[in-house]
Amino acid sequence: MLSNLFLLLKNATFRQKWVLLTALFILLCFWLVLQHTARQGVARSLAEQDASNAVLLHALEDTVVRSFQSVNSSMLTLAESIPQLASDQDIRNVLLEQLRTSPQLRAIDLLDTQGLVITSVTNNKGNQVTYSCIDTLNNEPLTAFVIESLQKGRYPNDPFAAQSVHQYIPFCVPVHDASGQLSKVLIASINPQYFYNLFASITNSLDSYVYLYRYDGEPLLTASAIEPETAAILMRVKEKSWGQFRTPIAESEYLVSYRSTSLLPLILVLVSDEASALSAWRQDERMMRWFLFIISIITVVVALVIAVLREKRWQALGDIHLLSTAIRSTANAILITDKEGSIHWTNKAFTVLTGYSFEEVKGKTPRVLNSGQQPKAFFSELWLTILSGKSWKGELINRHKQGYTLVVDQTITPILDKKGNIEHFIAVHEDVTARKKAEQQALFLADHDSLTQLPNRRYFEQHLYHVFATFDPTEIAILFIDLDRFKDINDTLGHEAGDALLIQTASNLQSLMDDNYLLARLGGDEFAILVKEVINHEQLVIFANKVVTTVAKLFYYGDGVFNTTCSVGVATGNINTSDASMMLRQADMAMYRAKRTGKNTFRFFDDAMDAIMRRRVYLQQQLEMAVHSDVAFSLRYQPQINALTGELYGAEALMRWEVTAGEWVSPVEFIPLAEETGQIMDIGIWLMKSLFQQMAKWNCCGVKFGKISMNISAIQLARDSLAERMLAMMKAYGILANQLCVEITETTLMTNSDRVMDNLKQLKKSGITLSIDDFGTGYSSLSYLKAIDANHLKIDRSFIIGIGEKNSDEHIIRATIALAHSLSLETVAEGVDSQEQLMFLKALNCDYIQGYLFSKPLIAEDFEQFINEG
Repeated sequence: MLSNLFLLLKNATFRQKWVLLTALFILLCFWLVLQHTARQGVARSLAEQDASNAVLLHALEDTVVRSFQSVNSSMLTLAESIPQLASDQDIRNVLLEQLRTSPQLRAIDLLDTQGLVITSVTNNKGNQVTYSCIDTLNNEPLTAFVIESLQKGRYPNDPFAAQSVHQYIPFCVPVHDASGQLSKVLIASINPQYFYNLFASITNSLDSYVYLYRYDGEPLLTASAIEPETAAILMRVKEKSWGQFRTPIAESEYLVSYRSTSLLPLILVLVSDEASALSAWRQDERMMRWFLFIISIITVVVALVIAVLREKRWQALGDIHLLSTAIRSTANAILITDKEGSIHWTNKAFTVLTGYSFEEVKGKTPRVLNSGQQPKAFFSELWLTILSGKSWKGELINRHKQGYTLVVDQTITPILDKKGNIEHFIAVHEDVTARKKAEQQALFLADHDSLTQLPNRRYFEQHLYHVFATFDPTEIAILFIDLDRFKDINDTLGHEAGDALLIQTASNLQSLMDDNYLLARLGGDEFAILVKEVINHEQLVIFANKVVTTVAKLFYYGDGVFNTTCSVGVATGNINTSDASMMLRQADMAMYRAKRTGKNTFRFFDDAMDAIMRRRVYLQQQLEMAVHSDVAFSLRYQPQINALTGELYGAEALMRWEVTAGEWVSPVEFIPLAEETGQIMDIGIWLMKSLFQQMAKWNCCGVKFGKISMNISAIQLARDSLAERMLAMMKAYGILANQLCVEITETTLMTNSDRVMDNLKQLKKSGITLSIDDFGTGYSSLSYLKAIDANHLKIDRSFIIGIGEKNSDEHIIRATIALAHSLSLETVAEGVDSQEQLMFLKALNCDYIQGYLFSKPLIAEDFEQFINEG
């Protein structure tokens, strides 16, 4: 509903845009008039502020002048009467009387021409009062009065002036003797608070401030809130005695009005806030804007309503034409019949779908399309539905004019008159033949492998779960099949060859199948066979042998012939002893056991496999945490001794792994697992970093540790740029090439990889010693030894322990040492635990000895002690 309304508004906005543009133009005019009115209103308000401040300032001037003139008149009267008074007490009484009648005064003092108090209401006689006005009156005899600058305190010599917040304005008047000479000075202390109180009604109601300055700019009355610039006021007073200007003060705009008094040397200043003057107008302006905003909303709504109504009218006119065009040109076949079923009209799509033109079917019934594949009851139900006034929808198999069948999705709708009687039927046909075929193909592919056409893992597992859901106690079996060395063929000959091998394998296995078996491809090079009923164990062994033999047929591809084999794991069970998931896992484990025992064979699952697999999973999880831990792995160093001199030659760095406190896992167990899972890469990086850090520490401390041997996995050599990484780390830690020996197993040489050989050659070229570990236990040839130019051959401990017990082991040792020396290789015997073994090896000129006879593997600190003890 909302989406339809939004679409209607969108279309109305686009197609009826002139209605909206007209409304927007009217609103724009309204807003322009409002802006003009707002500017005029601001100007009028500011002009009113100018006029009112000018009148107010004139009134304030009159008030201030009158106050000062009153003080001046009183002081002149006193100045004339003082010479006629006989005593100081009489003078003091006159001063007191005058002070009582002058509210603007705090004190009156009579001083001599030197500033000493003669008579005072507040000061003691003889006190000194210092004012510049005394000098002015002495020097300028014609001066009538002097207004001093603002002073702290309430009156002259106020003892609390330093701590007081009060101030006063000294008003000095001369007192002349009979000869007209200056004899005394009257000083009236004017109270500024009198004027502040006088101006309070103005400053509070009009948000204004009053200031009073002398002509020299000295302030007499100030407001603490803001302070206008005095220099600007004095400069303007010199040009004109009264006026006003606007200026920013404390980040706000103010009107500053000034007026120089004509009778007194004073400047009166009135400072008013613009915002206060504009507040009334701003309120009116806000009301006007809100009113115009509401009018704008109403205008826009009315415009939208008009646009929507015009759009609906336009759409109504266009729908009739659109509907007619759409029916004629739609991709679905449409036919209209009368209430008896005679064809009245068809579109072009009907001719394309059925092959019949309108002229060929006009007046006929749709029975001309009947293929005969639907029963009469089907059509009876169809007619019963549409004659009741309801729509009918379903699939029909029709026959094309050329004779072939097609599947259509058909909807038949009755057209009723105003009274509800059926006038016509309209039938819409959609060709779904291709879709039905695609659906059938999709359903097949959902459960089958597209390459071999065998059931896939999903189908196999669903079938297996179904077997267990039937609660049939029959013994069943699963054979899990994995092709051996499939990756080699795939990588060497390409994916096309791999696909061809999978197809051949599926075909070979299919030849063994009957109703008792279900063959599926699980993915990659993995297949599975479900034996629905196991007669006996012997029959299952025979069948597993057949599977191995059948897969082992020669594979011909291009000009080559390849021998392919498989490893098979067999698991048996029933609903009383197992379940689907368990049997799949057991068969998978049995298959891996077959691979590890030589491939091209089969193995049955037993409980020992489960324990081994649980152990592998546990170690793999712990290994994942260990490679990211700083304390799980550690290094031990087993000394290597020069057999001839008995001196230390170096040591082999051996990894140790403590899974939990006190639980140690042998490298023989976790290194192969790490190679399978790829974790050997992280372990190798840890080994290099930790070893080089220790060697760098020994170099720094001057420890003569000789040559340290470290073991490198074939996986590292084949997958990583190991040589570059190792040489970079050695450079970073300052390790010399002659301090390091890299040990590789004999089987590493069998890895037919360019990267392995490149890594070994780079290490050899850099000066690092290469050693063949466990020599004699693998299958390498002398050509590999020659290719890598190794330095050492390391005789495996399995031969050393046979010295004195097995002649065959002794002959192998003799041959190995002789072979090594003939190839200019040095030999290292590991696992030497007795004096007898040592003497035998020294007699054969074995170069270096390693074993418990000299020392067990030591931690770094103990190895240092071993070196120091010689």
